[in-house]
Amino acid sequence: MPTSLSITHEFPAAPDKVYGLFTDRDFLQERLTATGGLDPAVDRLDVADGTATVVTRQSIPASALPSMVASMLPGDPVTERTENWRADGDGYAADFTVVIKGAPATLKGTMTLLPASAGSTLVVAGSASVPIPLFGGKVEQIVVEQVTALLEREDAYTVAALQK
Repeated sequence: MPTSLSITHEFPAAPDKVYGLFTDRDFLQERLTATGGLDPAVDRLDVADGTATVVTRQSIPASALPSMVASMLPGDPVTERTENWRADGDGYAADFTVVIKGAPATLKGTMTLLPASAGSTLVVAGSASVPIPLFGGKVEQIVVEQVTALLEREDAYTVAALQK
């Protein structure tokens, strides 16, 4: 059974301004570099007519993973995150996937960026799936913990950028 992910963040700016950062190649590259991971890169950024596709990649140092997980993967696992954004009323919404290359682990979900009294709110909801008997649930929890920690660092970086 997949493991759920649910996060809500507040930003001190309107959705249009936050979306502008989420679809800016320089900002994305700087955020990836600042928030950890090895060899971070923006692999693809297509923005047109109220939609955007963002594909980023970075490796997780095997040393940062629990030994049980690290032993199942060769080297430092590479994660690829794809976000497909679209205008949605007064805000924006995206479907996203996170794939760990070479491992049967995925995280899928949605992100919604909505107006709020102090600026905007980002709601992330998803679920991790690792179809490995006996260990799958434990690995799913680790995936959700790692992605949650990454999103926390990314959101702190975004707040700091908005306050400049």
